[in-house]
Amino acid sequence: MPIFKQPKFKTMQSDFLNQLENSFKNSSSQFSAQNNQLVAENLGYQNSSNETKYKGSKFIDDVFKEDIDLIFKKHNLDFEAVRTPLFYKSTSGELIEVTDHQAIINNKNNNLLNIPKLQYTTLQLSAIKKLISSIRDMTTIESITNIDDKRFIINLMIDGQIKEVQKDDPHKLRLVIVSSHDSSVSCHISFFHTRMWCFNQMNKLKQSEPLIFKHTKSINDNVSRLGSIIDFKKGEFTKSIEDYKLMVRKEIKEEQVKQVLETLFYEKWKNKKVCTDRVLKETREKTYLDLVEVKQIKENLEREFEQNGRTAYSLHNGINYYYSHQMGASNIKDESERARIRLEQNLYGKNSNIIDKSKELCLAL
Repeated sequence: MPIFKQPKFKTMQSDFLNQLENSFKNSSSQFSAQNNQLVAENLGYQNSSNETKYKGSKFIDDVFKEDIDLIFKKHNLDFEAVRTPLFYKSTSGELIEVTDHQAIINNKNNNLLNIPKLQYTTLQLSAIKKLISSIRDMTTIESITNIDDKRFIINLMIDGQIKEVQKDDPHKLRLVIVSSHDSSVSCHISFFHTRMWCFNQMNKLKQSEPLIFKHTKSINDNVSRLGSIIDFKKGEFTKSIEDYKLMVRKEIKEEQVKQVLETLFYEKWKNKKVCTDRVLKETREKTYLDLVEVKQIKENLEREFEQNGRTAYSLHNGINYYYSHQMGASNIKDESERARIRLEQNLYGKNSNIIDKSKELCLAL
């Protein structure tokens, strides 16, 4: 019977600033050294930057066209999640087997990964490796996050898919694979694109409901389809860039900013009609301006409008910056944990839906 030890986060040392600047140089030949420095200094928690911020992560530079087996071995993803019987000790000291649950452990170090019910299906990392191998000629692995050998995020760039919305404002098409051994999330693949100037996650592509795989057979069955799906997403990415170019040409007034923010956050403030004014020390009717996120977004907009003009595109980016970099559970003091939560919410949680809604509203102005 294996002895289970509580796993610890794997911390991976890297010179983040140098790697980030190298990544940008490889991403866009039109990116100036000044912009590289600006982005590196102000980077928040989106994707590659996010994954270097919290424990168990590794930012990948352009050497990652090497052998996929070596990549997985370097990042401790070359183990198998195996089932083993689970026992408890009775009051008399007898070991009794648990009949409706089993332990899932890392076969290399015996660390406990999960205690699921018997019907739980384990999806092996070898299946994910096979999936990535099938698209190696179309993608580059940019970052890998391994949290306790329990949760995994693999971020890939689609090769040749960097497009500018305006001068020195490149966007990159990405594919992200998320999986777990601890039942926290099913394995799924999502497509989205990132603004390289500030690492905002711009939006999921229009038809980008994630591909979900519940077991190894389902992922194996889809290996042959992924290449054609990527080709389709390239077309969606091109269309999305054209949408943003249209937004750049849309100059907006304060009334339109109010319209977008009121609509975007309507569900959060519509039923809370009264609040206490901190300045006047009296109750008054609550508005969208009382929301914490709106206050932060308004600050973002001042900077965005000053730097890039008062456009629908700037409005979307001011909103987007909050969800990509600033939002975090206030009750969690560990910044790395808040970063992890923010990243996961952006990839497959409610934040991604708000970002998409923001684009829709700004495009309609």
